[in-house]
Amino acid sequence: MSVSRSILSNPPGAQPEAAVEPQVRTVRKGPRTYWFFGRSGAGKTTLAARLVDRLRTGSPPVFHLDGDTFRDGLSRDLGFSARDRAENHRRLAEVARLLTGQGFEVVVSSMAPLRIHRDVVRSVLGNEVTWVHVDASLETCVRRDAKRLYQRASAGRLPELLDFPFEGPESDETVCSVDTNSGLSKSTITRLWNRLRTTLPD
Repeated sequence: MSVSRSILSNPPGAQPEAAVEPQVRTVRKGPRTYWFFGRSGAGKTTLAARLVDRLRTGSPPVFHLDGDTFRDGLSRDLGFSARDRAENHRRLAEVARLLTGQGFEVVVSSMAPLRIHRDVVRSVLGNEVTWVHVDASLETCVRRDAKRLYQRASAGRLPELLDFPFEGPESDETVCSVDTNSGLSKSTITRLWNRLRTTLPD
């Protein structure tokens, strides 16, 4: 089963696909959102938590929005269809916008599997989001399977996990990419921190 982008032609709260454009905003060095995206099992939550720990040694205050936890609460009414996934990411972005408006640094860990999901986020956050692609192959994620999600998917109890495609960042998407196929070493985390610190507030 494959999922076409046309299914997402008009997700709730977003413009039609062809019209989704990041808002043009002035880039400021202040509270912003750091969005970790990638396949389930790639290491998004782990890396996001490490960044949160680093950010909490300074100021302003930090808030971590994890996709799984968010679905258990504010998005518990949503399923995993293409349309529901788009709406889930819009809600995440709106909450992040409200928090940064109150002076919080926000770290999000959520799959954002399709380009159009990331476009929906950009339509809310504009240039005030820093993207981190946590890059691990499907084979690597299936092998790790810490949450046994892929095991459930193979048994037919979670078909959307394998049936739904993942689109990596495209050439016009500015992202910081972290290869986690070999694991999450201390040096990997240090390199990521050094790359992100230029976007941190003064």
